Amino acid sequence: MLVTAFPPDGAPPLPDMAESYDAYFSSGLYQSRYPRPNPRTMRFLRRALPVGGRLLDYGAGEGRYCLALARERNAEIVAVDISPVAREHLTAAVATAGLASHISVVDASGIDYRRLVDETGRFDVALLGFGVLGHVAGRANRLALLKELRRNLAPDGRLILGLPNAKRRFREAQADASARAGLEAGDIRYVRDAGKDKIALFYHLYRRDEIVAELAEAGFAIEHMTSESLLPEYAVTHHPFVGWIDDRLSGMLPVDWGYGYLVVAVARR
Repeated sequence: MLVTAFPPDGAPPLPDMAESYDAYFSSGLYQSRYPRPNPRTMRFLRRALPVGGRLLDYGAGEGRYCLALARERNAEIVAVDISPVAREHLTAAVATAGLASHISVVDASGIDYRRLVDETGRFDVALLGFGVLGHVAGRANRLALLKELRRNLAPDGRLILGLPNAKRRFREAQADASARAGLEAGDIRYVRDAGKDKIALFYHLYRRDEIVAELAEAGFAIEHMTSESLLPEYAVTHHPFVGWIDDRLSGMLPVDWGYGYLVVAVARR
């Protein structure tokens, strides 16, 4: 699985996202920022995933989506993450919840990932939760991941992905990135403050036309595109009533007003 791009000679190296997210999850900051699923994303997942269906949760983190879907949908889930700390936390949560027969937790680049994907067969849903694809550096690497997920979908399966909106996110970082070598258009570097630690992160921010073009090149047709939320995700995941209001407004207002895009795509025939 291609998840890393190397900048040109002389350009500063990009952050190692596995190390960055190890620090993020170890600090407890991720759980404190996103304590529950985004209600709008969860509603789309419930609609797409049949009872007893198969889910490939790529970038599962500590399991805020897959744990709930395993219980609610009796789903068979392969939960993938590049962070060893995330996998450790999720494995413990799976055991505590008694869901080990439903959720397999694997490394994105490990042999268990390939074995489980091959043995499980076609997936009804592949999930790239909010920001996961944006953390993959290099357009070629993002396309390779999308194409792999397309191959793993059932004929009528769906890809559900959340993508950060370049019009709403990190404007100062975007201005800074435009003058730096080794970054593609839309790429930024930023730092998340985790108390005494500063976590260096990479992000690729998306424009709507870029989403359409990238998915088309990867062999997908967009079935639905909407806003994932209007407010920052930490707001809608902290306050259920705020999330409920945000969900309703996200379905009414222009998609480009969203903090992030929520896309449902199917493999082109």
